[in-house]
Amino acid sequence: MHLQKIKIRNFRLLADVELALEDETTVIVGRNNSGKTSLSEVMRRFLSDSGPIFQLEDFSSAAYDGFCLALTAKQAERPDDEVRTLIPAIELATFFQYDPSQPHLGPVSDFIINLDPDCNEVLVVTRYELRDGAIDALFEDQPCGELTGASRRNFFRSLRERIPILFATRVWAQDPRDTTNRKEMSQSALRNLLTTGFVNAQRGLDDITSRETDVLAKILEGLFATASSPSASTHDKEIADALMDAVDDIQTKIDNDFNVELKKLLPAIRTFGYPGLGGQELETETTLDVKKLLTNYTKVRYASYGGVSLPESYNGLGVRNLIFILFQLVKFYKQFCATASPLATHLIFIEEPEAHLHPQMQEVFIRQLSKIANQLKTYQSGGIAWPVQFIVSTHSSHVANQVSFEAIRYFLATSSDDSPDVWQTKIKDLREGLRSTPEEHKNFLHQYLTLTRCDLFFADKAVLVEGTSERLLLPVIIDKLEEMEPDRLKLSTQYMTIMEVGGAYAHKFFTLLDFLELRTLIITDLDSVIAVGGEACPVHLGTATSNACLNNWFSGSDCSILALLAKTDAEKVRNRQRIAFQQPEAIGGPCGRTFEDAFMLANPALFAITDDTPHQQEITARKLASKEKKSEFALKHAIYKKRWTTPSYLLDGIIWLAESDTPIHDTEVNLTVDETTVPVSPGGDGDD
Repeated sequence: MHLQKIKIRNFRLLADVELALEDETTVIVGRNNSGKTSLSEVMRRFLSDSGPIFQLEDFSSAAYDGFCLALTAKQAERPDDEVRTLIPAIELATFFQYDPSQPHLGPVSDFIINLDPDCNEVLVVTRYELRDGAIDALFEDQPCGELTGASRRNFFRSLRERIPILFATRVWAQDPRDTTNRKEMSQSALRNLLTTGFVNAQRGLDDITSRETDVLAKILEGLFATASSPSASTHDKEIADALMDAVDDIQTKIDNDFNVELKKLLPAIRTFGYPGLGGQELETETTLDVKKLLTNYTKVRYASYGGVSLPESYNGLGVRNLIFILFQLVKFYKQFCATASPLATHLIFIEEPEAHLHPQMQEVFIRQLSKIANQLKTYQSGGIAWPVQFIVSTHSSHVANQVSFEAIRYFLATSSDDSPDVWQTKIKDLREGLRSTPEEHKNFLHQYLTLTRCDLFFADKAVLVEGTSERLLLPVIIDKLEEMEPDRLKLSTQYMTIMEVGGAYAHKFFTLLDFLELRTLIITDLDSVIAVGGEACPVHLGTATSNACLNNWFSGSDCSILALLAKTDAEKVRNRQRIAFQQPEAIGGPCGRTFEDAFMLANPALFAITDDTPHQQEITARKLASKEKKSEFALKHAIYKKRWTTPSYLLDGIIWLAESDTPIHDTEVNLTVDETTVPVSPGGDGDD
C-alpha cells in the first residue's frame, strides 16, 4: 500500500491544491514563500498525537471572505445548513492505493467502504471545522450590515478568539466514487494507517557560541525508548535490557558505597537538641535513570588519534547534518517496526537536506535516499520491510537536478484571478505538465539542467542567451541600464537566472518555461543566410534565417529576414516569454547578424567603423567580429572597456523583463494586527 496523492484546502497558501506522490521519493521545489513548508506543517498538525491546533491566521487568505459571507447569511436568517456550507474549514484528504489480493489488509481494512471489486483506493478526509450547534456562538454579538473598516477588523478579532474554542477535527473514510458514502473514524485510526516523520532543516548545528550543541546525542534517548517498548524487536530489547543491567550494577554500587559515604556529610538530627526529632534520621538515595543519563550525560563523540575523542561540534557542519539525518531515519524505522502495522504507510518529510552540504554530497544524498529502506532492513536483524515514502523539499539545484522530471513538484505562488492581493499556491506536476513533450526533448532538458546546475526551479525570472558573449556581458548591461535610469524597476533586486543554451536548443525550453509560468527573455541571433540551407551572409544579403529558435517561435508565419525585421513588439511576446534578436539601431541603418557585430554597429566610433553606406558597415562589422574570440571580446568590454552603448534589441528585452510581471509576494506589506502595524510577508508560509 502507498499514499497516492494529497489534497489540501484552506491552509495558508494551500487554498486548494493537489499533490501526487511518487512511490519512493517526491522532490518539492519552488521559490521562497511558495507553500513548501505549509505542506509539512499541515500534515504535522493533523497527524500529531496531541491533535491539531489551528488559529485564524492558519486559514488561507482566500477563505476570509467565506466567514463574511457566512455572517451575512446568518443575519439574513438563512437555514443553518446553508450557513455552515459557507464557513471555511481546513481540510486534508489522503488517497491510498492498496493491493486487494493481499491476504491481510491491516489497518486499511477499516477504511474500505466501497464494495466494488475493481476499486483499490481508500480516501480519508480530515477536516478542522465548526462544531455541531456552534453557529450561534460563532456569530453572536456581531454588527449587522456590510463589514467595512473597523467592523471587519472587530469581526476577525472575535473569530481569532472563538475558532480555537468552537472548531474541532473530524475524520472519516469516504467512498472515492461516492461522496455521500462515509464512515466516521478516529484520529488514532488514521495515525495507525499513516505514520509520519519530520526531519526539519538543521539551522542550529553551528550554535557553539555559548555551549556545546549535542544534536546527535539527543537522538539516543528516542532510540532507547523505542528499544524498550513492548513491541520492539528482540535484538533491540536485548540491547535495552543490557543497558538496564549495566545501570542496575552501578545502582547497587552507589547504594552500598556512595550513599554510605554521602550520609556522613549529614549531621545527625538529634544533635540539634529539639524535642521530638530524636528518632528521625536522614538517609541519602541516589537513583540512576537511563533516560536522564542519555539526555543529560551522554555525548556522541568522534574517535581521533591517540585515543582522544572529539565532541560533535568539532566535526564539519555538513557531516554533522548528514549524520543527523541518517540517525533520524534509523529512529523512524525502529519506531515504525516497534509501533506500527507492517501494512501501514510511512511518510517522511525531509526539509532542506542540503544545509551545510557541499554540492557533490547533496547529489549523493538524494541518489542514495531511495536505497535507505532496504539498507535499514539489512542493518536490523530480522527487520521488516519499510513501506516508506519520502517528500524532500529543497532550494538546491544540485538536489533537484539529480532526480527525474517525473519526481519533481513545482510550487508556485500566484495571485488570485478574483483578487490580486490574495496569494495562493499552485502545485505543478512535471510528470503531467511535460507529458506531451517529446521524449528526446525531456532527456535533453534533464541532461542540460543536470550539467549546468541550473536554478530554473527557484528563480523569479530567467534569461536564455545565445552564447558566451551575451552571458558574460548581460550583468554589465543590466548595471549600466540601472545606473543610467535609477528610477526604473531593477532586475538586480529580482531573483534571475541566466542560461546559455544556444540558438539551436532554446526552443526546447519553451514548453517547460510555459509550464513553470516563468517570465523569460530569450536572446538569440538573427543568423541571416543567403537562402534556406544556404551560407551565412550579412543581413542585407540574407533572405532567411538558420536560427532554429526563430524558426520555431514564428513557425506558421513568414520567417524571411525582411519579415523578421518588421516584427512588432507584440509579435515578439508569447505568454510570459519574449524573444529578442538583432535589429537596426536606426531606421534604414545597418543590422548585425550576431551579437558581436551588432555590438560593434551600436558603437561604430569605438571600433572605427566609418563606411559611408549601411551595407558596407555591416560587411566591415562582420569582418571585425570574425577576428575576435567571443570570450575575450566579452571579458574585455565587461571589465576593461566599459564606455559603450548597449545594442537596442538587448535594451528593449531587458526593460521588458524588468518592468513586467514582478512577483510582489516576496516584498514587504503591512498587516494590521490589533491596531499595530507590522511588516510581514503575505506568503504566510514560513519558508526562508
